[in-house]
Amino acid sequence: MLLTKIKLVVAEDNATVRRGIRSLLNKSHEIEVVGEATNGREALQLVGEIEPDILLLDVEMPDLNGIQVAQMLKESGRTTRILVLSAYDDQEYIRGMFLNGASGYLIKDEAPERIVDAVKGIAQGENGWVSPQVEARLKKKRKNKGAGFGDNLA
Repeated sequence: MLLTKIKLVVAEDNATVRRGIRSLLNKSHEIEVVGEATNGREALQLVGEIEPDILLLDVEMPDLNGIQVAQMLKESGRTTRILVLSAYDDQEYIRGMFLNGASGYLIKDEAPERIVDAVKGIAQGENGWVSPQVEARLKKKRKNKGAGFGDNLA
């Protein structure tokens, strides 16, 4: 059991989805949503100001997409870990996020418990949290092209 709450920033441009995520995560006594961003620039600003443990990041957002945000955080040397929560299971999005330091990539229709479990796991240093359809894409890529970017995620 964690002694301190996991500080998390939600970066999601859809207000309804953002409220749902906040509500879901706030039900866990181990997670505290400490900020919300509606675009990529706000996400970067909040991470700089708050220094959360985890940034729950959407890929498709205005004013810097999730890949750009992840890349900038990686280049800055920040220790905030990234969990992607996206509607997209596109190969380029998945690849871009993992190459830029994401610790996990979940699809928005994921079971709510899995999202909470991923946040807790990533806060404890785990990597490779993926939705089943993301895992299927990673396996397909490995099968079609041999060893690839996601080999250590299975």
